[in-house]
This record gives sequence, C-alpha cells and structure tokens, in this order.
Amino acid sequence: MPSRSLISVSIFIVACGGAAPEPQHVDTAPTATATTTSHAPVIRQELGSIDDRAVSNAFQDLSAQFEACQKSGLKHIPYLSGRVKFFMRVGEDGKTKWTYIEESNLGDYDTEKCMLDILEGASWPKPIGGDATVERDLTFDAPPDVRQPADWPSDKVAATLGKHKKEVDKCLEPAQNAKFNVTAYVEPHGKDGRVAAVGVATTTKEGAPQVKCIVDALKPLKMPTPGGYPAKVTFGL
Repeated sequence: MPSRSLISVSIFIVACGGAAPEPQHVDTAPTATATTTSHAPVIRQELGSIDDRAVSNAFQDLSAQFEACQKSGLKHIPYLSGRVKFFMRVGEDGKTKWTYIEESNLGDYDTEKCMLDILEGASWPKPIGGDATVERDLTFDAPPDVRQPADWPSDKVAATLGKHKKEVDKCLEPAQNAKFNVTAYVEPHGKDGRVAAVGVATTTKEGAPQVKCIVDALKPLKMPTPGGYPAKVTFGL
C-alpha cells in the first residue's frame, strides 16, 4: 500500500463565546510542513491572546506525528480518510488544558485518539492575558489506488440503532447537553455487515468522556450488508 497521503490543514484561533475568524486552508504533502501567511498577527480573545503564526508553526512540527496516526489506521481500514476538527484550550503556561474532537467524518476512534494524545502532550506558544481557545482541522486523503467505500445515508442504519437504543442512551445520559456525530465503516457481503471502525465527535467538552462508551456500544452491532464493497455512514446521536 502506498505510504503517501495528503493532509489539508487550516487553523482558527477564537475567543470563548466569540466569533471565529475565517479559516485559512493550506494543502501540504505528507512530508512537508504547512505554510502560513506572511503576517504574524496576535489575535485578541476574550480570555487571552495567542500568536497565530506561532500556533501554526507548532502544528507544522506535529504534522509527521498526525500522519503516523493515519498510517497506523490504514493498516486495518485501508480506505481510511476524512476531516477532523479539534477544539483545544491552551493555558498560560503553553500546555494543553483540554482538547476534544468537535467535528469528524474520519470514522476510526483509534486514529482520532492518537491525534488527541499528540495535542495533549504538545507545547504551544504562551497566551497573553489568559487561556486561549484554538480550533484546528485536518483532512486526510486515502491512498489513490484504494477503492473508497460507498456513501450511505443515515437511514440505512436507523432500524439497527433503534433496536439498540437503550445501550446507546446509557452513554448519552451523563452528557445530556452534548450532541454526537458518528461515522462508521460497514464491512461488505461475506462479513455480514460487521462494523469495521467507528469514530465519534461531540459538540461540547462534557461530551468527550462519553465518546469511548459510544464506540464500544456501536462496534458490536450488525448493520445491513452493503453488498460487494464496504460502506461509510455518518449519523447524529
């Protein structure tokens, strides 16, 4: 399997409760670092301020580690691809206070967790005047010679989810104000609709601890059989 993949990246640095600036999208090769604009503004925030260019450079330094997470995921999901958006709070000491995935259609918890672990252990430019909130998204392309799974509408799995509503609801109850977005890969005919992988994004920090519970509840389910090729489906909880 080719080792190349393309990571598209963009960064947002926003105030807690404030509006986010327009994202800047940059495409980079796997072994290349992301480029930045020619300016290095300090973006003022409600709780603090942080240097946009310095944060972008810090993410550039992590790009090889993010790609390694995807490469590991490709070993068991050869068509693994999608976009992941992180929400992160950086403390005044330049350390990650917390982070979670607020949007994703990548579809693999292990790969997403690998990326979160990288963010949690990274060092960032120190904000001025308080914590800083940073949003970041990465897009991962599958190898070009791999057939992509069929895109399923969410109603394809509605009946199965309805049968197992109680198991899933147990995971949702501790974070009632959070919403979750799930992406799953379903195996083709011959593997009887087995769920190959599941990834979960949440709308709030409080929802993050429940992600693993949701993955564990959905992974054993038997979905409708896609036919001769795998399927990929995204749905909300």
